[in-house]
Amino acid sequence: MTTLDFGSLNDHLQRTDLSANLMRSLECDDEFRKAHPDVVREAMKARPSGNVNLLRSAGPISDLYILDFCEVAVICGPQGSGKTIAGQKKVLVESQRVFPGADGVRRYVIGVWRQKYDSLWKATIPSWWKVFPRTTFPKWTGSSPRAATHVIEYQDAWGLVEITAHFLAFGEDANVEDLRGLEFTDVLLPEIDTMPEELLIWLIGRVGRSPPAEVTGRQGQVYGDMNAPDILNWSYKKFFEDLPEGFKLYRQPGGRHPDAENLQALGGRGYYDQQIKLNAANPWWIRRMVDGIPGVSRGSDLVYDRFDETTMMSQVTLQPDPVLPVIIGVDNELQPAAAYMQEMPDGQLRVLAEIAMERGGIEELGDAMLSLEAKRFRNCEFRTVCDPSMRAGEDKENAGGDDDRVSKGSQRQRLAKKLGRPVDLAKSNEPSRRWDAVRAKIALNCGPGRPGYLLDPSCKGLKRGKLQTYQFRKLRGTNDLSSVMPTFDTHVADAEQYGAMECGTDEARKRKTDVRAEREKRRREAREAGRYNPLRRGAR
Repeated sequence: MTTLDFGSLNDHLQRTDLSANLMRSLECDDEFRKAHPDVVREAMKARPSGNVNLLRSAGPISDLYILDFCEVAVICGPQGSGKTIAGQKKVLVESQRVFPGADGVRRYVIGVWRQKYDSLWKATIPSWWKVFPRTTFPKWTGSSPRAATHVIEYQDAWGLVEITAHFLAFGEDANVEDLRGLEFTDVLLPEIDTMPEELLIWLIGRVGRSPPAEVTGRQGQVYGDMNAPDILNWSYKKFFEDLPEGFKLYRQPGGRHPDAENLQALGGRGYYDQQIKLNAANPWWIRRMVDGIPGVSRGSDLVYDRFDETTMMSQVTLQPDPVLPVIIGVDNELQPAAAYMQEMPDGQLRVLAEIAMERGGIEELGDAMLSLEAKRFRNCEFRTVCDPSMRAGEDKENAGGDDDRVSKGSQRQRLAKKLGRPVDLAKSNEPSRRWDAVRAKIALNCGPGRPGYLLDPSCKGLKRGKLQTYQFRKLRGTNDLSSVMPTFDTHVADAEQYGAMECGTDEARKRKTDVRAEREKRRREAREAGRYNPLRRGAR
């Protein structure tokens, strides 16, 4: 970041006293002090920061975000990682990148949004004043709790730059149609996960318009920041699961990670150590706000509370091992699901793929399985097991016989016919036994850097379940944890459990062709050995 040249701003950015800047801004705004005494109290209690060099890099991920060219860029990290300052640095960088107008001035219009004016004035604007105090940049209009505008002018090596920052809010009762008349160069969205998704959708159409792209020489951008979101928040699906083309997510390391960012500004790791100590009773909060891992937004009892996304999520697509059978667990409630996995020779369970259907029957599930297997599992052998309840409809008298002697009305048999191979019943439908089959692999350590459980990045439902949606349902007034809260992800989680119970068996470790070959070899050796003669000398 030291290579960036902000010209007349450099001295200010290199010797910024964040606490002093904020206090000076508060002192010159009587209306703000009266409207938000809580902000004033917190500012007075804050530890003096002293001079801070804002041109100093907070870390490589922060720098990549600041210098990014994507149409939509978001930085996600723990508290204290410098995300807010990074957004303000990015405003400065982007203001230098635009082309000048006819008068030689580069004009940059940034829309800074929050969902409520209260959040805007209590959090976003005080943070802005820390870097751009009103005493240093006095062109300020607006007061709480309404919109405001700040104009910042500075010189760099290529001339004058003029930043116009509009501070706006999109309340719960706001209509997206009201956004049509607004025009910006770019938009900054602090705490983007707290805003409605429709705001992002509509603001994408309001950037690159003032000044127009034919003047600035580039298209408009939307950028913002957030802490690790709740799994059920729209931002998780948008930025963590199905990142659209033109979108970019920058994930900073967690506060306990060796590469944690902005530690110098925080005075070292003591900042995070204190948070962990004081919130030891709230591990869900530590995971999100310190470790930067998406998850629950309140206390809950996860079925797989030892799942670690940082080590148990593969960064690349897992390829099936052709010498091992692929285990498939199947669940067929109202939303049928299947999970594909392999148990490696050292005991590691690799979950390779999942199918989670919003609706459908056994025929639709079979079609989806055949399609997936043709794409990812060619020449593989399968061991398919299903929910024991899928045998309903079979002939009770002959249930122990082969498929030719029973009716073909059960879901298990119809799926077997569709797939063209046997589908066996899972070993148990008892919940604790099923949960323990997966927990055992999560707890297993197969060696340095090799967890006992590894999940393919395509398994979004299984990932959501382990981070949040597959959790116990507590009965009010009790500590009963005997049942799981039903969600869409419950079905694929159950399918995984049926497959995991096969681990350790010959069916999971050996292909059927290999089993048959070994059996035939033993028979051949027995034939060649001749008949056993008990009277032969040396016989025992």
